[in-house]
Amino acid sequence: METHENSFDLASSYREKLKHIQDLTPIDEPLITWDGHRGKSPREYLKPPVIPYGREVGLWQNDLTGTRDVTMIQDGRRIPLLRQDATTMVLIFYPRPDQADARPIHQSASYLKRIRRIAEMGEQTILYVPPELTETIRAMRPDPHWYIIDSFATVWDIPTNHYQRDNFANKQPKLFQEFDGYSDADGELKPVDRYNRAHHSAVCNAKAYIMYDAVMRNPFGSDRWMYVDAGFLFDDGPKDVDGMIWGDLIKSGLDDAKVGRAIRVSGDTGVVMGEYSHRDGCPDISNECWTNPKRTWRGRQFIANVYVGSSLGMLNYSVRFMQTVDDMDANGLYTGREEFVVAFVALRYPNSVFSIPWFPLPPRLDYRWQFPGKMVFSRHGGPRSVPPIVDPISTLYVHDYKPSRKGLPAGGIYVTSQKDYDEWEVRHGLTTPKDN
Repeated sequence: METHENSFDLASSYREKLKHIQDLTPIDEPLITWDGHRGKSPREYLKPPVIPYGREVGLWQNDLTGTRDVTMIQDGRRIPLLRQDATTMVLIFYPRPDQADARPIHQSASYLKRIRRIAEMGEQTILYVPPELTETIRAMRPDPHWYIIDSFATVWDIPTNHYQRDNFANKQPKLFQEFDGYSDADGELKPVDRYNRAHHSAVCNAKAYIMYDAVMRNPFGSDRWMYVDAGFLFDDGPKDVDGMIWGDLIKSGLDDAKVGRAIRVSGDTGVVMGEYSHRDGCPDISNECWTNPKRTWRGRQFIANVYVGSSLGMLNYSVRFMQTVDDMDANGLYTGREEFVVAFVALRYPNSVFSIPWFPLPPRLDYRWQFPGKMVFSRHGGPRSVPPIVDPISTLYVHDYKPSRKGLPAGGIYVTSQKDYDEWEVRHGLTTPKDN
Protein backbone atom coordinates (compact mmCIF):
# COMPACT_ATOMS: atom_id res chain seq x y z
CA MET A 1 0.00 0.00 0.00
CA GLU A 2 1.82 3.11 -1.21
CA THR A 3 -0.40 5.52 0.68
CA HIS A 4 -2.86 5.04 3.49
CA GLU A 5 -5.87 6.94 4.74
CA ASN A 6 -5.38 9.56 7.39
CA SER A 7 -6.46 8.00 10.69
CA PHE A 8 -8.69 10.98 11.48
CA ASP A 9 -10.43 10.73 8.11
CA LEU A 10 -10.90 7.00 8.56
CA ALA A 11 -12.46 7.46 12.00
CA SER A 12 -14.83 10.13 10.71
CA SER A 13 -15.93 8.18 7.65
CA TYR A 14 -16.21 4.96 9.64
CA ARG A 15 -18.55 6.51 12.19
CA GLU A 16 -20.72 7.80 9.38
CA LYS A 17 -20.86 4.38 7.70
CA LEU A 18 -21.84 2.74 10.99
CA LYS A 19 -25.07 4.76 10.96
CA HIS A 20 -26.23 2.94 7.85
CA ILE A 21 -25.27 -0.67 8.44
CA GLN A 22 -27.80 -3.44 8.00
CA ASP A 23 -27.82 -6.77 9.80
CA LEU A 24 -25.16 -8.32 7.54
CA THR A 25 -22.60 -6.21 5.68
CA PRO A 26 -22.15 -7.56 2.12
CA ILE A 27 -18.77 -9.14 1.51
CA ASP A 28 -18.06 -6.62 -1.28
CA GLU A 29 -18.96 -3.57 0.85
CA PRO A 30 -16.63 -3.54 3.88
CA LEU A 31 -16.58 -0.39 5.98
CA ILE A 32 -12.78 -0.07 5.69
CA THR A 33 -11.40 -0.33 2.14
CA TRP A 34 -7.93 1.30 2.12
CA ASP A 35 -8.71 3.56 -0.85
CA GLY A 36 -10.61 0.78 -2.59
CA HIS A 37 -7.65 -1.52 -3.25
CA ARG A 38 -9.15 -5.01 -3.41
CA GLY A 39 -7.53 -8.44 -3.39
CA LYS A 40 -8.70 -11.83 -4.57
CA SER A 41 -12.24 -12.91 -3.81
CA PRO A 42 -13.25 -16.10 -1.98
CA ARG A 43 -15.60 -16.66 -4.90
CA GLU A 44 -12.49 -17.68 -6.85
CA TYR A 45 -11.53 -20.58 -4.58
CA LEU A 46 -14.49 -21.60 -2.40
CA LYS A 47 -16.06 -24.69 -3.91
CA PRO A 48 -18.08 -27.12 -1.77
CA PRO A 49 -16.03 -30.29 -1.13
CA VAL A 50 -19.20 -32.40 -1.20
CA ILE A 51 -22.92 -31.89 -1.80
CA PRO A 52 -23.68 -29.35 0.97
CA TYR A 53 -25.73 -30.35 4.00
CA GLY A 54 -28.98 -28.40 4.34
CA ARG A 55 -31.02 -26.09 2.15
CA GLU A 56 -29.88 -22.85 3.84
CA VAL A 57 -26.21 -23.77 3.39
CA GLY A 58 -26.77 -24.60 -0.28
CA LEU A 59 -28.55 -21.28 -0.84
CA TRP A 60 -25.74 -19.48 0.98
CA GLN A 61 -23.17 -20.99 -1.38
CA ASN A 62 -25.20 -19.95 -4.44
CA ASP A 63 -25.65 -16.43 -3.05
CA LEU A 64 -21.89 -16.18 -2.50
CA THR A 65 -20.99 -17.18 -6.04
CA GLY A 66 -23.99 -15.58 -7.74
CA THR A 67 -24.67 -18.84 -9.51
CA ARG A 68 -26.90 -21.90 -9.21
CA ASP A 69 -23.94 -24.28 -9.00
CA VAL A 70 -25.43 -26.04 -5.98
CA THR A 71 -28.45 -27.90 -7.34
CA MET A 72 -28.53 -30.73 -4.80
CA ILE A 73 -28.29 -30.87 -1.01
CA GLN A 74 -27.85 -33.52 1.62
CA ASP A 75 -31.03 -33.63 3.66
CA GLY A 76 -30.27 -36.48 6.03
CA ARG A 77 -27.64 -36.96 8.74
CA ARG A 78 -25.00 -39.56 7.93
CA ILE A 79 -24.17 -39.94 11.64
CA PRO A 80 -26.83 -39.29 14.31
CA LEU A 81 -26.27 -36.34 16.63
CA LEU A 82 -24.59 -37.31 19.88
CA ARG A 83 -27.54 -35.70 21.65
CA GLN A 84 -30.23 -33.18 20.74
CA ASP A 85 -28.69 -29.79 19.81
CA ALA A 86 -25.18 -31.19 20.28
CA THR A 87 -22.32 -28.83 19.43
CA THR A 88 -19.69 -29.96 16.93
CA MET A 89 -16.08 -29.14 17.77
CA VAL A 90 -13.68 -28.57 14.85
CA LEU A 91 -9.87 -28.48 14.97
CA ILE A 92 -6.83 -28.68 12.70
CA PHE A 93 -3.40 -30.20 13.34
CA TYR A 94 -0.59 -30.19 10.80
CA PRO A 95 2.76 -30.71 12.58
CA ARG A 96 5.59 -28.25 12.18
CA PRO A 97 8.11 -29.42 9.57
CA ASP A 98 11.02 -28.15 11.71
CA GLN A 99 10.39 -30.24 14.84
CA ALA A 100 14.02 -30.04 15.94
CA ASP A 101 13.85 -26.24 16.10
CA ALA A 102 10.50 -26.10 17.91
CA ARG A 103 10.06 -25.48 21.61
CA PRO A 104 8.69 -28.58 23.40
CA ILE A 105 5.24 -26.99 23.58
CA HIS A 106 5.17 -26.71 19.77
CA GLN A 107 6.39 -30.25 19.05
CA SER A 108 4.03 -32.97 17.84
CA ALA A 109 4.34 -35.08 21.01
CA SER A 110 2.91 -32.22 23.07
CA TYR A 111 0.11 -31.52 20.60
CA LEU A 112 -0.92 -35.19 20.42
CA LYS A 113 -1.16 -35.30 24.22
CA ARG A 114 -3.42 -32.26 24.16
CA ILE A 115 -5.56 -33.64 21.34
CA ARG A 116 -6.04 -36.76 23.45
CA ARG A 117 -7.55 -34.54 26.15
CA ILE A 118 -10.04 -33.24 23.60
CA ALA A 119 -10.86 -36.86 22.71
CA GLU A 120 -11.54 -37.56 26.40
CA MET A 121 -14.25 -34.90 26.40
CA GLY A 122 -16.37 -37.30 24.32
CA GLU A 123 -17.93 -34.56 22.19
CA GLN A 124 -18.73 -34.88 18.51
CA THR A 125 -15.59 -33.60 16.83
CA ILE A 126 -14.25 -33.08 13.31
CA LEU A 127 -10.45 -33.15 12.97
CA TYR A 128 -8.39 -32.00 9.98
CA VAL A 129 -5.06 -33.83 9.88
CA PRO A 130 -2.57 -35.03 7.25
CA PRO A 131 -3.07 -38.64 6.07
CA GLU A 132 0.01 -39.91 7.88
CA LEU A 133 -1.62 -39.05 11.23
CA THR A 134 -5.02 -40.58 10.52
CA GLU A 135 -4.46 -43.87 12.35
CA THR A 136 -2.74 -42.22 15.31
CA ILE A 137 -5.64 -39.81 15.78
CA ARG A 138 -8.31 -42.45 15.18
CA ALA A 139 -6.77 -44.71 17.82
CA MET A 140 -7.43 -42.03 20.44
CA ARG A 141 -11.16 -42.58 20.14
CA PRO A 142 -12.48 -45.12 17.63
CA ASP A 143 -16.11 -44.02 17.44
CA PRO A 144 -18.10 -42.30 14.65
CA HIS A 145 -18.36 -38.98 16.51
CA TRP A 146 -14.55 -38.60 16.34
CA TYR A 147 -14.60 -37.74 12.64
CA ILE A 148 -11.33 -37.39 10.74
CA ILE A 149 -10.85 -35.49 7.47
CA ASP A 150 -7.49 -36.19 5.83
CA SER A 151 -8.28 -34.84 2.34
CA PHE A 152 -5.39 -32.35 2.36
CA ALA A 153 -1.94 -33.91 2.17
CA THR A 154 -0.24 -30.77 3.48
CA VAL A 155 -1.41 -27.54 5.02
CA TRP A 156 -0.53 -25.85 1.70
CA ASP A 157 -3.14 -27.94 -0.11
CA ILE A 158 -5.94 -26.19 1.76
CA PRO A 159 -7.53 -23.81 -0.81
CA THR A 160 -6.95 -20.62 1.18
CA ASN A 161 -3.25 -21.51 1.48
CA HIS A 162 -2.64 -22.90 -1.99
CA TYR A 163 -1.85 -19.43 -3.40
CA GLN A 164 -0.25 -18.08 -0.20
CA ARG A 165 3.04 -19.99 0.02
CA ASP A 166 5.32 -17.23 -1.27
CA ASN A 167 3.33 -14.63 0.67
CA PHE A 168 3.68 -16.43 4.01
CA ALA A 169 7.27 -17.56 3.40
CA ASN A 170 8.67 -14.24 2.14
CA LYS A 171 6.36 -11.22 2.04
CA GLN A 172 4.73 -11.54 5.46
CA PRO A 173 8.02 -12.04 7.38
CA LYS A 174 9.32 -8.90 5.68
CA LEU A 175 6.20 -6.95 6.73
CA PHE A 176 6.65 -8.25 10.26
CA GLN A 177 10.23 -6.96 10.38
CA GLU A 178 8.97 -3.54 9.30
CA PHE A 179 6.74 -3.16 12.37
CA ASP A 180 7.87 -0.19 14.46
CA GLY A 181 6.79 2.05 17.30
CA TYR A 182 6.74 -0.65 19.99
CA SER A 183 8.78 -1.27 23.11
CA ASP A 184 8.74 -3.48 26.19
CA ALA A 185 6.15 -1.10 27.63
CA ASP A 186 3.63 -2.51 25.14
CA GLY A 187 3.68 -5.80 27.03
CA GLU A 188 1.56 -8.52 25.43
CA LEU A 189 0.80 -6.33 22.40
CA LYS A 190 4.47 -6.36 21.43
CA PRO A 191 4.98 -8.53 18.29
CA VAL A 192 6.49 -11.97 19.01
CA ASP A 193 8.90 -13.12 16.33
CA ARG A 194 8.68 -16.87 17.02
CA TYR A 195 5.16 -16.97 15.54
CA ASN A 196 6.35 -15.32 12.34
CA ARG A 197 6.82 -18.56 10.38
CA ALA A 198 5.29 -19.71 7.11
CA HIS A 199 3.85 -22.97 8.48
CA HIS A 200 2.35 -21.24 11.51
CA SER A 201 0.82 -18.60 9.24
CA ALA A 202 -0.69 -21.29 7.04
CA VAL A 203 -2.28 -23.15 9.97
CA CYS A 204 -3.71 -19.92 11.39
CA ASN A 205 -5.04 -18.92 7.99
CA ALA A 206 -6.64 -22.36 7.51
CA LYS A 207 -9.01 -21.96 10.47
CA ALA A 208 -11.60 -20.07 8.44
CA TYR A 209 -11.45 -22.56 5.58
CA ILE A 210 -11.86 -25.68 7.71
CA MET A 211 -14.94 -24.15 9.33
CA TYR A 212 -16.39 -23.53 5.85
CA ASP A 213 -15.46 -27.07 4.84
CA ALA A 214 -16.87 -28.64 8.01
CA VAL A 215 -20.21 -26.83 7.70
CA MET A 216 -20.50 -27.93 4.08
CA ARG A 217 -19.78 -31.59 4.96
CA ASN A 218 -21.66 -31.57 8.31
CA PRO A 219 -21.72 -35.35 8.91
CA PHE A 220 -23.77 -34.94 12.10
CA GLY A 221 -26.31 -32.45 10.74
CA SER A 222 -25.26 -29.96 13.40
CA ASP A 223 -26.20 -26.26 13.64
CA ARG A 224 -24.02 -25.45 16.66
CA TRP A 225 -20.28 -25.22 16.09
CA MET A 226 -17.15 -24.58 18.12
CA TYR A 227 -13.73 -24.05 16.59
CA VAL A 228 -10.92 -24.99 19.01
CA ASP A 229 -7.16 -24.87 18.59
CA ALA A 230 -5.74 -28.41 18.60
CA GLY A 231 -3.42 -27.51 21.48
CA PHE A 232 -5.74 -25.32 23.54
CA LEU A 233 -5.63 -27.62 26.60
CA PHE A 234 -2.07 -26.87 27.69
CA ASP A 235 -0.10 -29.18 29.98
CA ASP A 236 0.12 -26.54 32.71
CA GLY A 237 -3.64 -26.04 32.84
CA PRO A 238 -5.71 -26.08 36.04
CA LYS A 239 -6.29 -29.35 37.92
CA ASP A 240 -9.57 -30.59 39.34
CA VAL A 241 -10.02 -31.93 42.89
CA ASP A 242 -8.64 -35.31 41.75
CA GLY A 243 -5.50 -33.71 40.31
CA MET A 244 -6.54 -34.21 36.67
CA ILE A 245 -5.31 -31.47 34.33
CA TRP A 246 -8.34 -29.77 32.75
CA GLY A 247 -10.49 -32.29 34.65
CA ASP A 248 -13.25 -29.74 35.34
CA LEU A 249 -13.68 -29.23 31.59
CA ILE A 250 -13.10 -32.79 30.39
CA LYS A 251 -15.44 -34.39 32.92
CA SER A 252 -18.23 -31.84 32.57
CA GLY A 253 -18.29 -31.64 28.76
CA LEU A 254 -19.97 -28.95 26.67
CA ASP A 255 -23.20 -27.27 27.66
CA ASP A 256 -25.14 -26.92 24.40
CA ALA A 257 -27.51 -24.40 26.00
CA LYS A 258 -24.57 -22.07 26.76
CA VAL A 259 -23.40 -22.35 23.16
CA GLY A 260 -26.97 -21.66 22.04
CA ARG A 261 -27.10 -18.59 24.29
CA ALA A 262 -24.02 -17.17 22.55
CA ILE A 263 -25.47 -17.96 19.12
CA ARG A 264 -28.63 -16.02 19.98
CA VAL A 265 -26.38 -12.94 19.96
CA SER A 266 -24.25 -13.76 16.92
CA GLY A 267 -27.19 -15.18 14.98
CA ASP A 268 -26.56 -16.13 11.36
CA THR A 269 -24.13 -13.27 10.74
CA GLY A 270 -21.09 -14.13 12.81
CA VAL A 271 -19.37 -15.78 15.76
CA VAL A 272 -18.55 -15.24 19.44
CA MET A 273 -14.88 -15.39 20.51
CA GLY A 274 -12.78 -14.26 23.44
CA GLU A 275 -10.81 -11.07 23.93
CA TYR A 276 -7.35 -10.55 25.35
CA SER A 277 -7.12 -8.64 28.63
CA HIS A 278 -6.16 -5.24 27.10
CA ARG A 279 -4.07 -4.61 30.20
CA ASP A 280 -1.47 -3.13 27.81
CA GLY A 281 -3.95 -0.88 26.03
CA CYS A 282 -6.47 -1.06 23.21
CA PRO A 283 -6.63 1.25 20.16
CA ASP A 284 -9.91 2.87 19.17
CA ILE A 285 -11.01 3.66 15.62
CA SER A 286 -8.92 6.87 15.63
CA ASN A 287 -5.64 4.97 15.99
CA GLU A 288 -3.26 4.86 13.06
CA CYS A 289 -2.95 1.07 13.33
CA TRP A 290 -5.96 0.59 11.04
CA THR A 291 -4.22 2.31 8.13
CA ASN A 292 -0.46 2.24 8.81
CA PRO A 293 1.12 -1.14 7.90
CA LYS A 294 3.95 -0.59 10.39
CA ARG A 295 1.55 -0.21 13.32
CA THR A 296 -1.08 -2.91 12.69
CA TRP A 297 0.49 -4.92 15.52
CA ARG A 298 -1.67 -2.84 17.88
CA GLY A 299 -4.86 -4.37 16.49
CA ARG A 300 -4.66 -7.70 18.30
CA GLN A 301 -7.65 -7.71 20.61
CA PHE A 302 -9.14 -11.16 19.99
CA ILE A 303 -7.85 -14.63 20.82
CA ALA A 304 -9.11 -17.02 18.16
CA ASN A 305 -8.34 -20.24 20.05
CA VAL A 306 -12.04 -20.91 20.69
CA TYR A 307 -15.11 -19.47 18.98
CA VAL A 308 -18.71 -20.55 18.48
CA GLY A 309 -21.42 -19.92 15.92
CA SER A 310 -24.33 -21.34 13.96
CA SER A 311 -23.84 -22.90 10.52
CA LEU A 312 -24.57 -19.64 8.69
CA GLY A 313 -22.77 -17.61 11.34
CA MET A 314 -19.60 -19.64 10.83
CA LEU A 315 -19.90 -19.36 7.04
CA ASN A 316 -20.46 -15.61 7.09
CA TYR A 317 -17.60 -14.97 9.50
CA SER A 318 -15.25 -17.31 7.62
CA VAL A 319 -15.81 -15.81 4.19
CA ARG A 320 -15.39 -12.29 5.58
CA PHE A 321 -12.18 -13.36 7.25
CA MET A 322 -10.93 -14.73 3.92
CA GLN A 323 -11.88 -11.56 2.06
CA THR A 324 -10.17 -9.44 4.71
CA VAL A 325 -6.95 -11.46 4.41
CA ASP A 326 -7.01 -11.08 0.62
CA ASP A 327 -7.66 -7.32 0.87
CA MET A 328 -5.00 -6.81 3.54
CA ASP A 329 -2.53 -8.70 1.35
CA ALA A 330 -3.37 -6.39 -1.56
CA ASN A 331 -2.65 -3.37 0.64
CA GLY A 332 0.60 -4.53 2.26
CA LEU A 333 -0.84 -5.21 5.72
CA TYR A 334 0.40 -8.08 7.89
CA THR A 335 -1.71 -11.26 7.74
CA GLY A 336 0.81 -13.80 8.99
CA ARG A 337 -1.17 -14.56 12.14
CA GLU A 338 -4.96 -14.65 12.25
CA GLU A 339 -5.12 -12.60 15.44
CA PHE A 340 -3.77 -9.62 13.49
CA VAL A 341 -6.72 -9.99 11.10
CA VAL A 342 -9.76 -10.59 13.33
CA ALA A 343 -10.07 -6.99 14.56
CA PHE A 344 -10.17 -5.82 10.94
CA VAL A 345 -12.94 -8.35 10.25
CA ALA A 346 -14.91 -7.02 13.21
CA LEU A 347 -14.56 -3.40 12.04
CA ARG A 348 -15.05 -4.01 8.31
CA TYR A 349 -18.09 -6.22 8.79
CA PRO A 350 -20.22 -5.25 11.80
CA ASN A 351 -22.15 -8.14 13.39
CA SER A 352 -19.52 -10.64 12.26
CA VAL A 353 -17.58 -10.76 15.55
CA PHE A 354 -19.11 -10.64 19.01
CA SER A 355 -16.89 -11.18 21.99
CA ILE A 356 -16.36 -12.31 25.55
CA PRO A 357 -14.37 -9.62 27.37
CA TRP A 358 -11.46 -11.11 29.30
CA PHE A 359 -12.10 -11.68 32.99
CA PRO A 360 -10.28 -13.64 35.71
CA LEU A 361 -11.71 -17.10 36.26
CA PRO A 362 -12.15 -18.47 39.79
CA PRO A 363 -8.72 -19.34 41.23
CA ARG A 364 -9.12 -23.11 40.91
CA LEU A 365 -9.78 -22.78 37.17
CA ASP A 366 -7.07 -20.21 36.64
CA TYR A 367 -3.51 -20.26 35.34
CA ARG A 368 -1.36 -17.57 33.74
CA TRP A 369 -2.46 -18.15 30.14
CA GLN A 370 -6.06 -19.00 30.90
CA PHE A 371 -8.73 -17.43 28.72
CA PRO A 372 -12.43 -17.68 29.57
CA GLY A 373 -13.40 -19.17 26.20
CA LYS A 374 -11.85 -22.47 27.21
CA MET A 375 -14.24 -22.98 30.14
CA VAL A 376 -17.38 -20.90 29.74
CA PHE A 377 -19.17 -23.21 27.29
CA SER A 378 -18.83 -26.23 29.58
CA ARG A 379 -21.32 -27.53 32.13
CA HIS A 380 -18.91 -26.62 34.92
CA GLY A 381 -20.45 -24.17 37.37
CA GLY A 382 -23.99 -25.15 36.44
CA PRO A 383 -26.43 -23.62 33.94
CA ARG A 384 -26.34 -20.15 35.49
CA SER A 385 -22.56 -19.78 35.06
CA VAL A 386 -22.37 -17.92 31.76
CA PRO A 387 -19.96 -15.32 30.29
CA PRO A 388 -20.66 -11.72 29.33
CA ILE A 389 -21.06 -11.20 25.57
CA VAL A 390 -20.70 -7.80 23.86
CA ASP A 391 -20.44 -6.11 20.49
CA PRO A 392 -16.76 -5.09 20.52
CA ILE A 393 -17.26 -2.20 18.12
CA SER A 394 -19.10 -0.38 20.89
CA THR A 395 -16.98 -1.55 23.83
CA LEU A 396 -13.51 -1.25 22.25
CA TYR A 397 -13.44 0.88 19.13
CA VAL A 398 -16.37 3.33 18.78
CA HIS A 399 -17.74 4.02 22.22
CA ASP A 400 -20.74 6.05 21.08
CA TYR A 401 -21.91 3.31 18.69
CA LYS A 402 -25.27 1.79 19.62
CA PRO A 403 -25.19 -1.87 18.56
CA SER A 404 -28.28 -3.42 17.01
CA ARG A 405 -28.07 -6.44 19.31
CA LYS A 406 -28.06 -6.37 23.07
CA GLY A 407 -25.15 -7.87 24.92
CA LEU A 408 -25.52 -10.39 27.73
CA PRO A 409 -24.26 -10.15 31.32
CA ALA A 410 -22.14 -12.66 33.20
CA GLY A 411 -23.75 -15.07 35.61
CA GLY A 412 -22.88 -17.58 38.31
CA ILE A 413 -19.19 -18.22 38.95
CA TYR A 414 -18.23 -15.85 36.11
CA VAL A 415 -19.51 -12.70 37.83
CA THR A 416 -16.42 -10.70 38.79
CA SER A 417 -15.47 -7.60 40.78
CA GLN A 418 -12.50 -5.26 40.67
CA LYS A 419 -11.12 -7.22 43.62
CA ASP A 420 -10.97 -10.34 41.44
CA TYR A 421 -8.94 -8.47 38.81
CA ASP A 422 -6.57 -7.08 41.44
CA GLU A 423 -6.06 -10.51 43.01
CA TRP A 424 -5.38 -12.06 39.59
CA GLU A 425 -2.63 -9.48 38.93
CA VAL A 426 -1.02 -10.24 42.29
CA ARG A 427 -1.40 -14.01 41.89
CA HIS A 428 0.56 -13.96 38.66
CA GLY A 429 3.24 -11.55 39.84
CA LEU A 430 2.16 -8.68 37.61
CA THR A 431 1.63 -6.27 40.50
CA THR A 432 2.31 -6.22 44.21
CA PRO A 433 -0.45 -6.38 46.85
CA LYS A 434 -2.05 -3.03 47.58
CA ASP A 435 -1.76 -1.64 51.08
CA ASN A 436 -4.97 -1.71 53.07
